[in-house]
Amino acid sequence: MANGLQRAIYNLANAVPLAAMTALFWYLEFRAWRIPMILLVSAAVVTGLFAMFFCYGKNNCSIKSITVSKVISKDPWLLTYMVAYVSPFAYMVIPDYHIVSFIVVVLMLILIFISAVMALPNILLFFVGYHFYEVETDTGVGDYLLISKRRRIRNRTNVKAVMRVFEKLLIDTKGDE
Repeated sequence: MANGLQRAIYNLANAVPLAAMTALFWYLEFRAWRIPMILLVSAAVVTGLFAMFFCYGKNNCSIKSITVSKVISKDPWLLTYMVAYVSPFAYMVIPDYHIVSFIVVVLMLILIFISAVMALPNILLFFVGYHFYEVETDTGVGDYLLISKRRRIRNRTNVKAVMRVFEKLLIDTKGDE
């Protein structure tokens, strides 16, 4: 099972496209390279750490059998990320766009993500071909997020063995289909 640093990197990796969009916005608006380079280097470091931790976890987590009672696709939820990635351009339509308010909201979201026992679909994994499903087990425990290379899991009986990464995050052990 993943440790706290790996969980933080998993969740932080969702901000990588936002950092890239902010770097683009910053360059277009101010024609300066310092902040965009800091953002892009930070995004590259987080992406590298995420790839390293994800591969390590995928290769070293123990496999356990489960019986799934319900499977729901969570891929459409990733579309909400697209709205967030365009938010650096909000200054064009909102004249009173205040950076302090934005930072306060981001800090509140970070505190919620750290303390909540949940797993979110990861946009970087989606970009490399993974899909996300919400699964519920036959014991009634639900809200597990299953990461799978399989494009569609229609039959709940197709999920038999998973790797538990952290509390609510599972990786499907079955290969591409």
